[in-house]
Amino acid sequence: MRSSICVRVLAVGLAMTLSACAVIEAQRAAEQKKKEQFIHRVDIAHIWVTTGVPPPGKPYTVLGDIKYSVPFSPDAIDSAKMRDKLKDIAYKKWPDTIDAIIKEDSQVSADGSTVSVSAQGIAYESSVDRSALHHMNEGIVASPGGGD
Repeated sequence: MRSSICVRVLAVGLAMTLSACAVIEAQRAAEQKKKEQFIHRVDIAHIWVTTGVPPPGKPYTVLGDIKYSVPFSPDAIDSAKMRDKLKDIAYKKWPDTIDAIIKEDSQVSADGSTVSVSAQGIAYESSVDRSALHHMNEGIVASPGGGD
């Protein structure tokens, strides 16, 4: 009788331990996903888009051309949506190096059916912003007592 109770207690304890491990693992996975989403948002926000060229005196390397065409619509000529699409395309092509998109240009076809957008992706030679942004939350401790 006593050994039966011990076995039950051990079984319940083991079950609770295993379920606690699963909960902790799920929390870690959720935290990792949040971190990855944060990094992606920071990377996209970090990309500067202009119709012009970069400021003088800041050396850069041209990564390549970015081009896309879409059927004409109000969304196709919305400058914010064009900028977002250029950023998405550039980030997919150069996720670790893209800093800016320059020489953005859009043209509507002669028959008015298509919008073509083009630009160039660049990386600044002295860019440390991306790395700094990725690590800006590391080592931060939030203390309700003001850090005492």
